[in-house]
Amino acid sequence: MTQIPYAHSNGHLSVKVDLKHAAEVFLVDSINFNRYESGLDYTYHGGYYTETPVTINVKGVGRWYLIVNNDGEYYNYSFY
Repeated sequence: MTQIPYAHSNGHLSVKVDLKHAAEVFLVDSINFNRYESGLDYTYHGGYYTETPVTINVKGVGRWYLIVNNDGEYYNYSFY
């Protein structure tokens, strides 16, 4: 199983993702990550991107997970 990247936020969090090809990229909080993993409806921040880099900003305290659906291709990311 692939390790899902995550970061802790004290209120504001941003992530920058560099892709090789178009992909679905989004951030979910802990509750929505559990729903995503369970195959239930979930709320996310992001979408389908055809240009890189992708930057996503969120507001909220807690752990945020970065999901990149790109058929397993390598990508770079940084939280800030």
